Amino acid sequence: MGFTLTTENIATLLIDGSAIFLLAGVYIVTYIMRMRGRQDDRLFSLMLGLNMILALADIVTYLSDEKDFPGARYFNMGGVSVFYIVMVLLIMVFLHYSLVRFRGMTKDVSPGLRLLFLPGLITEFVLIINFFTGLVFSVDNSNIYHYGVLFVPMLLVMGFYAFVSFYVIQKYHKAGDGRSLIPVWIYFVPLTVGMLPFAVGGISITSIGIAMSIVFTHCGSASEMVNSDFEEVKG
Repeated sequence: MGFTLTTENIATLLIDGSAIFLLAGVYIVTYIMRMRGRQDDRLFSLMLGLNMILALADIVTYLSDEKDFPGARYFNMGGVSVFYIVMVLLIMVFLHYSLVRFRGMTKDVSPGLRLLFLPGLITEFVLIINFFTGLVFSVDNSNIYHYGVLFVPMLLVMGFYAFVSFYVIQKYHKAGDGRSLIPVWIYFVPLTVGMLPFAVGGISITSIGIAMSIVFTHCGSASEMVNSDFEEVKG
């Protein structure tokens, strides 16, 4: 059968390509934001880069899944591996972003808070060696994807970070400190959904959902920057 593009493959390619184009555009137009040198701006830029890598891995996975061209199984394994590794890292960075933006943490992460990232680091290690163990997922000789015994625990780890991020945002919001909750909320909801390998009609929707949330987050951040500059001028 060799390499054959299905309608679902083409649709996924277009969606992930659009996500990469969108994310690259946001990265370019946020150059001024990054010049401020704020930690949350750097973390936001990191999330942009991770989302672009996520979309590229998604393309590789969907173009090689269940295909029988030479090396398809290894492309499939590599694409899925990178996808999960980046997704776990992304939700960890989002937690760090939430701590910086909403908790007002301007210095390095304290020793106590560092423990929050231990489950994610362990998960990353398990994903790295998964190519040899198949603990999280495996791809058989027919290039068919299978869940492993640690697949659900991996999702639980990502869910844990989503919950902690939610808690940080809610606690900060209830404190009434006045910062805008909308930008991170718009980013947070698709990110939580995107943690799961969802597809609609065989078409991947993860990268485009997160890319759209990135755009809304940028709009909110840009608005905040303009308001801040306006207040400085007034003062």
